[in-house]
Amino acid sequence: MKQPKDILTFILVLATGFIFASPQRVITKDFGNIKVRIDSQYNFEEIYKVFIFGELTEILASEIGYKEQIVLNFIHYASDNTPSTYFISFDRGDRAYSHGGPYILRTFLDNEALVITQGARYYDAITTLKLTEFAIQNISKIKSDQKQIEFGEDNHKWKINSIDTLKIKKVIQSPLSKKITTLMEIEVERPKIFENKEFIYGISYYCKNGQFTLFERDYNKVNIEIATLDNIYAFYRFDNSSALVFDTLGSFYFVGLDVYDGRTKISNRNTIEDMLDYHIPYKVENIGGNKISICIPYYPYLGAEVIEERVLIYLTDKNRLIQDLDKLIENNK
Repeated sequence: MKQPKDILTFILVLATGFIFASPQRVITKDFGNIKVRIDSQYNFEEIYKVFIFGELTEILASEIGYKEQIVLNFIHYASDNTPSTYFISFDRGDRAYSHGGPYILRTFLDNEALVITQGARYYDAITTLKLTEFAIQNISKIKSDQKQIEFGEDNHKWKINSIDTLKIKKVIQSPLSKKITTLMEIEVERPKIFENKEFIYGISYYCKNGQFTLFERDYNKVNIEIATLDNIYAFYRFDNSSALVFDTLGSFYFVGLDVYDGRTKISNRNTIEDMLDYHIPYKVENIGGNKISICIPYYPYLGAEVIEERVLIYLTDKNRLIQDLDKLIENNK
């Protein structure tokens, strides 16, 4: 089964670390018989999300009665330029690559298992649960129907096992089952991954029904809901009572203590102007004096080797965003 060569080449080569100077990292976590595995070049918030999906998938597999291992394999795309890709196989995570010579096989499992691979910039719980439910219910067909899909060109060629990708797309577009509808009602909090200690109190969020509810947990472990967003692109927590929350690549909210009434509130939505397709996480810091710096690293043009930076300053007490610090300084010389 031959795939168009321009659809998958970029990201799966990316997943091996051959293109970018910064290598891919593989982060894994087990939830019972569910192994979540994500290839990501940076610490994007999507890593936290797929671990949330892992918790829900464990419940789904248990309710269906499937006790064997399932691998949710996520390949994170750093740009919108690459179409999302989906594969379902029963193997050891096999993928073979060639740089003009013989194919070299790579696997990431010791034993065969259901492997559900998603290559995308953004992930969602519903797609993950739909693919998992389908895979469990059709495991015999997956074993018998999967074939090697070939893609790539010239000195970058790949092979990966999967059932027909058109069938997978139909599964994604199908209506929700009753099981998944019920599962989506469960609240799952943002997990601990890179933090040095467990979240005890302060600002965080939970996922429910595909939305993300920001909350503040007090010293008595009581959660006070602040706002519900359709998406969280990035989450920067500064201390126990403030955070900067991006709902998209170019818009964010500040969550912090209102000095007038002593309650934690969310600001109006702030929009960053003149956005490019930035694909490196922002560096966000509370620099004191009610100011937050947002440093955006980016490549100024396609093929550039040197990263440039754009610095924005957000004034928390005035809900004012200075769009470009360098331009402000230049204009005031």
